[in-house]
Parts: sequence; structure tokens; C-alpha cells
Amino acid sequence: MISRPTIASLTVALVLLGKSDLAGGADPVSIAEAEYAGLRQSLCPPPGTPAPDFSVLFDTARQRMAPVRVFDNLYFVGMKTVSAWAVTTSEGIILMDAMFHYNVKETVVDGLHALGLDPATIRYVIVTHAHNDHFGGAKYLQDTYGARIVLSAADWDHMTTWPQLGSPAPLPKRDIAAKDGDEITLGETTIRLLVTPGHTPGTLSAVIPVRDNGERHFIGYWGGGAVGFLKPEGIELYIRSVHRFVESAQGVDVELTNHSSYDGALLKIDALLKRQPGEVHPFVTGNAGFSRWMNVIGSCAGEVLEQKRRNNEG
Repeated sequence: MISRPTIASLTVALVLLGKSDLAGGADPVSIAEAEYAGLRQSLCPPPGTPAPDFSVLFDTARQRMAPVRVFDNLYFVGMKTVSAWAVTTSEGIILMDAMFHYNVKETVVDGLHALGLDPATIRYVIVTHAHNDHFGGAKYLQDTYGARIVLSAADWDHMTTWPQLGSPAPLPKRDIAAKDGDEITLGETTIRLLVTPGHTPGTLSAVIPVRDNGERHFIGYWGGGAVGFLKPEGIELYIRSVHRFVESAQGVDVELTNHSSYDGALLKIDALLKRQPGEVHPFVTGNAGFSRWMNVIGSCAGEVLEQKRRNNEG
């Protein structure tokens, strides 16, 4: 068994350097350990850890990743650090997050074409929060395909004031303002939305039904991310949202989010591509696995909060 520090180092390397072969032939326990280590390294790194190099996000060659079918009705169409997911239905596509404005065509549009899907059938784009690595491509999809754009009311407002990362994205026209408990239904598929503030004032998380060879599963899609930039009261709000999402997501057996360093998506996709008939789906961890993952997120945020309090920050 690889030691926890080594797993953490390798997992971060997978994310930053664009490799995804650690999980090849690995058992689910090893994948889970790598997932949690990568999560902690991203969310609550030890004091003294160098700040991440965000320029990697704009290195197209290192970030490129082939699109892949993950469940019968769920497809990955992102890059190695930022994820977008297409949910297919009998009446079109619901897209979870919209990527950067500079690469939405390569990741989402070209990715869907490569998978044999038509981007013109994107009916809804659910943007989890108002940071431009997730809403950047929304205006393009809105203008090109007439997709309805969904954010919380608080994040529609936040989008216009929060400083953007890198090249500023054009803002989509204000559209659907989701409220806590709202549902987006398309065809036979209903996605339930919960407002889970903290990372942003109106972060959206979701419960998404998917199928694996016809067997039904439910994704708990956590919409938030880093907490290190937040003031203590923001982190406290984030932690309350973590607990509420766990309580509200009964029956969820798959954890997912919009950054692969949080959910081990690169590792799991690699294992999925090597999956043999009869083997458990690498993304299915059971409700206990989902709850453990969310609890790691909550406890990690708590560590950052305590560190800020010790340093009298905020």
C-alpha cells in the first residue's frame, strides 16, 4: 500500500501534470485513499504548502482530456482540472457547469460531438457557482444553442462583482434563478437542486439520477470548492451547508463535483476504462462512501477555519 503522503503527492501530480494512470488495476480502497488524499491536499493543505500555480488552467495542451461516457446517461466533457458533465435524457441534455469561455467549444461542444451527442440539444446549463471556470462558457451555449442557464439568485448577482480568474468571460443574460429544493426536469430525468452557500453566496449542489447498465444510482454533486479565501464566517456557512447536503441526499451513492482533485475523477475514469464485466463501477461508493467524502470536506474546512482563528484572520 502506498503511504498517504505519497498518494497525496501523486494525486496532485495527476491533477497538475495531467496524468491519470495511478488507478490502473488498483482496488477500490486504494482509489478511495488517493481520492481523499487529493481532496485534503486541495482543500486544506498543510501550512507552508506553496500556493497552486493557476497558470496550469490555461495550458491547453497539458489540460486536454478525451471525453468519456461514465454512466449510461452521464458523460465527462471537461479538462484535467475543471470538470463539466452532460446528463442525457429523452428530450435533450442537461449540462452541469459550463467550463471556461476560452475552451467551452473544445471541451463541451467538440466533446459531445466526439461522443456522438448533439450540443444543439443542450436544454439546460446548471452553473453551480459564479466563478468563471464554471460559468465562462454559459453565454456561448446560451447564444449558440438557446440553452437555459440556471444559477441561484445570489450567484446571478455575485457573478457581476467577483473578480474573474484570467481572461474575463462574457456574462450570460440573466435567466433561471434557482431556489432551494427546485427541480429541473427534462424527459424522464429530474435533478434536484439545493442552495449550499459558502464557497459563493448561492452555490448550488444537486442530486442527479444516473444508470449503470440500467441499474439506478444517485449522484451527490457538491457545487462548492476551496475555502481558504473565505473569511471565518464564510467557512462556518460552508460547513453548515456540508452537513445539510449530507442530510438532504439520502440514497446518494456516487460523489461528484466540478474539480477532479476533489472527487478523484481522473483516477476513477482510468479504472472505469479498465473495468471488467461484473466489477463494481469505480464511481459508485455507496451512501457510506458519499457521506465519508462529504465529512472529509467538512472536517477539512474546519481545519482551515481553526487555522484562521489561530492567526486572527478575518
